[in-house]
Amino acid sequence: MPAASAAVHELLQALSATTGSPLEELQERPPSLELALARLLDHEEQAVRDRIDQLHRTQQTLAALSANLMNLRSGPESSATFAVLEGDQVVSALESAAALARREILSMHPGAPLPPEMLTDSMDRNLQALDRGVRMRSIHLSAMLKVPYARAHLRSLREIGVKVRVASVLPFRLIVVDRALGYASARPREDGRLAALEFRGADAVALLVQTFEYCWVHGTAASPEEEFDEQEQADSPLEERERALLQMLAQGMKDEAIARSLGVSSRTLRRLIADLMQKLDVGSRFQAGARAAALGWLGQDTDR
Repeated sequence: MPAASAAVHELLQALSATTGSPLEELQERPPSLELALARLLDHEEQAVRDRIDQLHRTQQTLAALSANLMNLRSGPESSATFAVLEGDQVVSALESAAALARREILSMHPGAPLPPEMLTDSMDRNLQALDRGVRMRSIHLSAMLKVPYARAHLRSLREIGVKVRVASVLPFRLIVVDRALGYASARPREDGRLAALEFRGADAVALLVQTFEYCWVHGTAASPEEEFDEQEQADSPLEERERALLQMLAQGMKDEAIARSLGVSSRTLRRLIADLMQKLDVGSRFQAGARAAALGWLGQDTDR
């Protein structure tokens, strides 16, 4: 069979397979080459359009099922359930929650900046959520602005559409998904494993949302490009972080909890306390608290 005839035969076979026309009929009354190609192209384009429509319907169905699943998992409006997660359960739950989100993700991030590779992984999950139309707001410690790669991460979050604020102190790590499911950090276990509390139910999650909104209002939309002159800060009056430190010392918080809230190491915290006592010209933490109270500093808004 000549090459041209073979090519025409293959084209007729393809046209027969895609359109359902009998091959024998096409061979008896073969269309022109241009017409055969046009028919084949039209059929393939229609098949692609049908497939896209089917994918959209499937996507809508899955989104509805996901929303129903979230509602079922969160429980009735009047109920509230809690669970303690440990180790790998925490990581699995957070990844699952991010994938289930369809409307909104709220998050707070105290503690020292995560390693660069972990921030990169979180950025991938953020992009996937934003692509689904999920709105995202996040609050980070202002200490993030002092670390180059962490500052770049905040800048990237803003560029992709996440609303970002910073605060000098945050109470705990928090993630709320669609206001139906929430996770708050818990004290790490003795063996070093992560731990978190899982909240379900409208009342329980609403409490977490209120906590987030309070921190959001008292945070600041400081630019990630802002540079900090540590020497200039050291020579200034009490800064925001020092006032927050005074508040926590006055409340009797332990050093470990204070360091975690400020996002610093225990060694850095000891230096901050020593610098604060020197600035207040006192010799003990108790005297620092008493002097700050006498000056009226403990009553000031530490989140301004």
